Amino acid sequence: MTKPKKAIILIAGMGTRLKPFTDTNPKCLVKINGCSILVNALNHLNAFGIIETILVVGYLKEKIKKTIGDAWGKMKITYVDNDLYHQTNNSYSLWLAVKDLDEAVLILEGDVFFERQLLANFLQDKKTNSSIVQAYDPSLDGTFVALGEREKILQVIHKNDRPENFTLEDKFKTVNLHKLSRLFLRKHLLPTLEKHVRQKEGTEPIEFILNEIVRKQKNLYAFRVNREKWFEIDDGSDLEKAQIIFNN
Repeated sequence: MTKPKKAIILIAGMGTRLKPFTDTNPKCLVKINGCSILVNALNHLNAFGIIETILVVGYLKEKIKKTIGDAWGKMKITYVDNDLYHQTNNSYSLWLAVKDLDEAVLILEGDVFFERQLLANFLQDKKTNSSIVQAYDPSLDGTFVALGEREKILQVIHKNDRPENFTLEDKFKTVNLHKLSRLFLRKHLLPTLEKHVRQKEGTEPIEFILNEIVRKQKNLYAFRVNREKWFEIDDGSDLEKAQIIFNN
């Protein structure tokens, strides 16, 4: 697979769990030790030769556009407006971004702060279609995946869709960074997204779409975090933890 030259960052949501900061600021502009989540991601993408990043914006979108502009380093910035951000989920934002795309792509959710080495190792990995995951840790919660042979993802389990007697200890937490080939995008992701957007009006999280794809035995693999730092920021407690993790 040719390394992706384009990236998508999903930042349309309202970030209600980070109030009061998000009363006047989009979540992606929250700062970790002086650097916002969005700027951190853009710096890393630009460093590895991504030529264009698509930002799917909604809530307080003009503040993001004013802060970032139309380029970041040598990287072009393109905006896609999700004007239904208040009634849709990130699957709708992703559909808006990929429906006209016809090439390999990186997909990032806009609430993850990560160090550059994680992206470097991910891009160098030879797996064609993959998602970054971390082995179970009691401090982690949210979406988890079950893995099979050769690190193949067998199931993507959203926190709100866990079956009875679900166990986390043998599962892997999603980091919400994905690397997809042109073929996977056009043949599997886009048709499944279109169906869910049509049937559920874009109200489902991305995890539901990915789970349907892998349950049909389509190949999506895990890339395991080793010692690289990352953290998903949902609320004020997460923000405090992230400040500590990235303080050195």
